[in-house]
Amino acid sequence: MAIRLYLETSTTNCSVCLADDEKVLYFKEENNKNYSHSEKLHVFIKEAYEAAQIQPEDVKAMVVGKGPGSYTGLRIGVSAAKDCVLLLTFN
Repeated sequence: MAIRLYLETSTTNCSVCLADDEKVLYFKEENNKNYSHSEKLHVFIKEAYEAAQIQPEDVKAMVVGKGPGSYTGLRIGVSAAKDCVLLLTFN
């Protein structure tokens, strides 16, 4: 089964989800009008891996919400996905 990491950061909602072909393995979201996504997103991703008891290399695809929403929010989500890919490449 392919595990996917879903990120949503384009609005005031910051969410992370891990799912396989059959079920949601982990889901966390926070709606904060202060847009604290850059502070929370990587923490949420780490919590997701730990709670689902998987390793980053188990993730076969990353999905980032495209908005509509703030451009800065979109950049945070895409940058986090890129960081996850780079982490796997260099480990």
